[in-house]
Amino acid sequence: MTAPLLSVRDLRVTFQTPTGVVRAVRGIDLDVAPGEILGVVGESGCGKSATFRALLGLSPASASVVGDVRWDGTPTDTSGGLQPHAAMIYQNPGAALNPVFTIGQQLALVAGTDDPVRLSELLDQVGLPDPPKALQAYPHEFSGGMRQRAVIAFALAQKPRLLIADEPTTALDVTTQAQILDLLASIREERNLTVVFVSHDLAVISRIADRVAVLYAGRVAEIGAVDDVLQRPTHPYAAALIRSTPSPAMVGEDLATIPGLVPDGRAEIFGCAFADRCDHVIDACRAETPPLRATSPTHAAACIRVEDGA
Repeated sequence: MTAPLLSVRDLRVTFQTPTGVVRAVRGIDLDVAPGEILGVVGESGCGKSATFRALLGLSPASASVVGDVRWDGTPTDTSGGLQPHAAMIYQNPGAALNPVFTIGQQLALVAGTDDPVRLSELLDQVGLPDPPKALQAYPHEFSGGMRQRAVIAFALAQKPRLLIADEPTTALDVTTQAQILDLLASIREERNLTVVFVSHDLAVISRIADRVAVLYAGRVAEIGAVDDVLQRPTHPYAAALIRSTPSPAMVGEDLATIPGLVPDGRAEIFGCAFADRCDHVIDACRAETPPLRATSPTHAAACIRVEDGA
């Protein structure tokens, strides 16, 4: 892999709550190469959104963020240091848009200009029909797909080098979802953008990503080329996640599930966080936190049994 555009080491995000300290991210190590699309997957509560919201300075005031974050080789502020370089596309575009202002008024604030020609160009780039008319519309006058395209335009208006898409297709129907994925792929090519695509949908990740990182309990369980991870997983959690994905070939069959739950963020974890849910657990799994171990030059997993093929 070329020198990373974004490098994160031992990122930890905790939240102070009335019931105790919640450890949302417990030591993320992650590199994102220039121009790639990195998919980030995992169950709810595994630290996907918490990681990138923290890096953009979008965590609540109760959060503590520590770690080593480098942008293009230069150390940067742990919490919010990516703000000048990155923009986020949110999961719920309806919540990201203010209902009492027009699309044009909101876009003007983000773009720093009220030039209708420039604003229309931004909406045209994301495929919104009749941009001058769209600028005068309110969010409720847009469909879900149109609102998502508007939010993408807001992100592009900031001229980012890194685009963080936080489950941007979750609330969309299948046809609109495919259109948004194609749009993001074309924008990446046209602008030479680097993209982090956060999702719980492995089918979406297999379609759009170059590499994929599987997160579990606030750490990276497995990372590698998308085909390596999704077709030849080496961490038991990644394998279980893939098995539980429904497919048309499974008509009439029971859907595979992963027993148990993701560890509570308030709990201390000793050894492998997946040990209590793993079919291949041995005593040594509970003795130490497994580091990422390379299985090939482009593939690594945090499992002490990687070498014995378990």
